[in-house]
Parts: sequence; C-alpha cells; structure tokens
Amino acid sequence: MNFHLLDWIILILYLGFSVFMGIRAKKYVENMEGYFVAGRRVKVALGSATLIATEIGIVTFMYFGQLGYVSGFSCFVLGVIGFLGYMVIGKTGFIVSGLRKLKVITIPEFYEIKYSKGVRLLGGVLLFLGGVLNMGVFLKMDGVFLTETMGFSSGMLFIIMTIMLLIVISYTVLGGMFSVVITDFIQFIVLSFGMLVATVFVLLRVSIGEIANTVIHQFGEAGVNPVVNPHFGWSFLVWMLIGSVAISALNQPAASKSFASESPEVGRKVFLYTGITLAGRYMIPMFWGVAALAMFGPNIDSTLAMPKLLGAVVPSGFLGLMIAGMLAASMSTYSAYMLAWSSVATRDIIAPLRKKEFDEKTTILLTRIITTLIGIFILVFGLLYELPATVFQYAAITGAMYAAGAFGCVAAGLYWKRANVVGAYFSLALGGLAPIVFLVLSGFKDSLPSSLSFLVDVNISGFLSFVLAALGMVVGSLVSQKKHPPIIMHQSKADLRSVAEILERKRPEAEKEENI
Repeated sequence: MNFHLLDWIILILYLGFSVFMGIRAKKYVENMEGYFVAGRRVKVALGSATLIATEIGIVTFMYFGQLGYVSGFSCFVLGVIGFLGYMVIGKTGFIVSGLRKLKVITIPEFYEIKYSKGVRLLGGVLLFLGGVLNMGVFLKMDGVFLTETMGFSSGMLFIIMTIMLLIVISYTVLGGMFSVVITDFIQFIVLSFGMLVATVFVLLRVSIGEIANTVIHQFGEAGVNPVVNPHFGWSFLVWMLIGSVAISALNQPAASKSFASESPEVGRKVFLYTGITLAGRYMIPMFWGVAALAMFGPNIDSTLAMPKLLGAVVPSGFLGLMIAGMLAASMSTYSAYMLAWSSVATRDIIAPLRKKEFDEKTTILLTRIITTLIGIFILVFGLLYELPATVFQYAAITGAMYAAGAFGCVAAGLYWKRANVVGAYFSLALGGLAPIVFLVLSGFKDSLPSSLSFLVDVNISGFLSFVLAALGMVVGSLVSQKKHPPIIMHQSKADLRSVAEILERKRPEAEKEENI
C-alpha cells in the first residue's frame, strides 16, 4: 500500500474540514436565488477560483493523463485551444454577459424568454441527458485513480466511489451554490499546491530528456503534430476550436458561476482570469501521462498509467497532500455538476409541464432529491458502462449533445434578429443527433458497413453536431419567418426584471408558438 498513517491523517482532516464548511454554508441560503446562484454576490477573485476548481477534477486529470500516455506531446494543443476559447469569452463577454443581464438561473430559461416553453422543455431534456451522461464516468475514473495511487486492490473501487459520493452529496444537497463556492475556493488552493508538488516529484524521477526521447521513439511525428496523430486530425481540431467557446460558455456548471456573479462585467472577468491559467491546468496532467509512458513503457492500461506514476514517485506525506488536492478538485466538479443538472431537471423539465409553478421551498426540495438520484445513477453507470473511445472523447461527445444545439439557440437568439422558434427546435434536435447516433451505434460498430463507419468516428460526430445545429437554426428560421416572426427582446428593460416577470409577460404569446 502506498498510503501511510501521515497520509491518512492529512486526508481525513481535510475531508472533515470541507464537509463542515460546506454544510455550514446552509445558513446563507435565504431563498431560491441563494440556493442556485449564491444570491448573485460572487466577485471576480472568488468566482475565478471556484470556476477553476469546477473545471478540473480527478476525471480531468485522468482523461488528460490518458491522452498524454497515448498521444505524446501532440495533445498539448488542447491546452492552447481551451485557452483561446476562454479568452474569447473573457474579452468579449460572448454569450455569458447577455445571459447574466437576463438574470437567468439555467440556460434553458433563455429558450422560453426568446422562443417558447416547448423549446425550453426540449432544451432542458437534452441538457440534462447530455450532462448526466457526461459525468456518468466521473466517479469510476476517480475511484480508479484513488485505488491506483493509494495502493488498494481493485475490489475497493465500489467502496471508494460510494464514500466520495456521500461526502459530496452531503454538502451540495444542503448548501446549494453557497456550499459549492465556499468549498471550491478552499479546494482551489489545495489543488494548486498539490499539482506543483506532484510535478516536482515526477521530474525528480523522470527527466525531460527521457520523456522527449520516449515520445519520438514511440510516436515519431505524431507525438508532436496533432494533425497527423491518429487520435486527432483536422476534424478533431476544428470541432475543438468551436467547442472550446460553445461548451465553455454553455456548460451549465461553468455558466452558473457567471450567473452567480454580482454583475455581467464580473461574469466576463471570471472567464478571463480563469482562461489565463487554463493551458497550464490542461498540460500538467498531460505531461504526467507522457512521463508515465517514459517510466513504464507502452504496454500498460492507458487509464492506469498516470495514477500509477504518481503513486510510485510521490513520497508519503506529500502523497496525502496530493490526494487531498485531487479529491478537492473532484468534490468541486461533482458539487457544481450535480447542482447544475438537478436545477435543470427541476426548473426546465418538471416545472414547464405544470400549469402552476412550484414555490421556492418545493423547488429546492425537488432539486435535492434529484441531486441524490443523479448520484446513484453515476455510481451504477460508472461501474457498468464500457467507454467507446478515450475518456476525453467520451466527455467531449456527450458535451456536444447539448452544447451544439444550445450554441445555435443562444448565440443566434442573442445576436441574430431572425432567430425564431422553428430554428430553435431544429437547432436543438439536429445538434443532438450526431452524438446520440454515435453513442447508440458505437456498441455495434463491428457490424456496421464501411460506408457508415463515419457515424462511429467520435471526431466526425462531434464536428457534425455543430454544423447540423447551425444549419438547423439558419434554415429553420429563414423558411418560417412569416408564420413565426422572431420575438424581439429588450435586454436593457429585461435587466431590470426578474426572469419570472419576463416569462409571465411573455407566456400568453408563447402559447401560440407551440402550434408549429
């Protein structure tokens, strides 16, 4: 076993402190806005720290580590692409500032403001399904990481996954976004220090020269050129360039940090300052994966390589601190994601089906129940599901399931005057089509004719999702302008109203739009 008494002491003290602080945040939850978006009181420094902590967890380390192990330095391009995506949003406020001005809590609320209740329901279903499937493998990857680095047998995987789940649910269910923000800030500090310590010990064991020589020997040009690397190619790079903006701005857990900010300007700056650190946060676990290749060779399970390296090179004491940092990262990710998807289910799927809206107390209670059910689902799903691609590609394609259509609906709704309800329906439906087809057919890819093999190419499917969503919005809107004229939003006035007031004013008009 790699874990010793000192490591256990550090880990238990940290976990106990995190749970205490998260549950203590319950006293700040005064109403529904407090529970879902922390009362919209988050400032730049805290917002940036909590978004950074949310966007990188153990599963992130796992899939970036796996990419480094199987592709060499060529995967570093993802750090550059992610950096550019956040910079575009942070410099311009693209999408996030417009949504923050409207004071939405979830992204599908915008669909009802701009389009109709039916669009909100469809968008909510796709967002919830894609989001829950996206995090479906998180818990298993985290369990594998902890099992390998701590030196447990594989039989401990279920126990570790269950303990992690119970810890996160305990404070997320009670404290909502206040718990997420407070614990994220603590976890950001621990995570940053843990990454630094781990990298130092990796370099003490495996030199830069050894790592570079291994990449050239193992991959040749493909180890440094993503265009010729079989895991990537042009379709992948274009998909990632579009997705880096779309998924960053429209991933509900990330967007909720902007919604929780005290102003649209603060929400924009949160993305800007988060983006400055993004390339490094991506490349460090990728580098660990490449170092694992140099240390162990190419013949071990790619998902185990990076955690096996850390378990071998980081000494006792520092290992406990590093694991605390990694668990910190994961708890940030889980809490933000579970709160985001449960709020979408409550507010955008269940609530629109009712004639009478839930009161705030019922909404929060229902969200807590769904959060718990999501936790049970990801526990079972993670243990049973076999991935059709690398973990990163699976995460990207399930993200595209909702982000492609959402990008078409929200970007067009904010910046294109002709966007209407028909275009929104087509954008959402077509944007989710290619990823759904990929996930369904990937289990039968060996029996597919060669002419249909492109349907189970994850990179082509991801790219097609955004192309089809854009076509759906443009063509659908243009051919139906007379029958379904676009709804014009006045953001300067909407900024002064709550979402509930906007929707109440608009609903009589929206009912007519459902008959399309």
